[in-house]
Amino acid sequence: MKKALSVCCLLLTSFGASAGYSISASAGKSFNQSLTTKAGLKIELEDSNHFAFSIDKTLDSARYGLYYSSTTTDMKAHANQEIDMQYLLFQSAVDVPLSTHFNSYVGAQLGVNHISNNFTPSDTYFASGLFAGVEYLITPQARLLFETRWLATIVNNASKVSCSAPAAEDQGCLWHFDGDVLNQFQTSVGFSYRF
Repeated sequence: MKKALSVCCLLLTSFGASAGYSISASAGKSFNQSLTTKAGLKIELEDSNHFAFSIDKTLDSARYGLYYSSTTTDMKAHANQEIDMQYLLFQSAVDVPLSTHFNSYVGAQLGVNHISNNFTPSDTYFASGLFAGVEYLITPQARLLFETRWLATIVNNASKVSCSAPAAEDQGCLWHFDGDVLNQFQTSVGFSYRF
């Protein structure tokens, strides 16, 4: 995580010196999907809070750049089992003006989700998603934003994260993806500034 933050800070410094860029920071709620283990046990993740920021190159009615999001959650049945998810995604969006002070946008993203926890080795997975939002223009540069993101992490049963306990021992079986996609939904409010 420290490496990702260092890279993003370096990008912020270099991008800030150039015109046609925006920096956004937001926070909000992450809604997590339930998972079913290979042994047939249902694992429910707590909904959690997240922090995110992005650095984008802005064009007339579009933008593209990097998006980083971090969230920590627990398993509902095992409160001491903590799971960290860190997304680093390339994103692209189209801006659609709604009025003098309001813009909307819709976009897609592609990258990785690094999942780590306190009970098995961490792993990095391919991730993608869609997002949409609305901006209120305080000034042409400063904007308040509200957005929703769907994040899909592609996982499979051959990953390093595994579970070997039999179904009868539901307290011992902690983690294993049975499906191919881990879905997460994020709603955020934040601030954006364009240079």
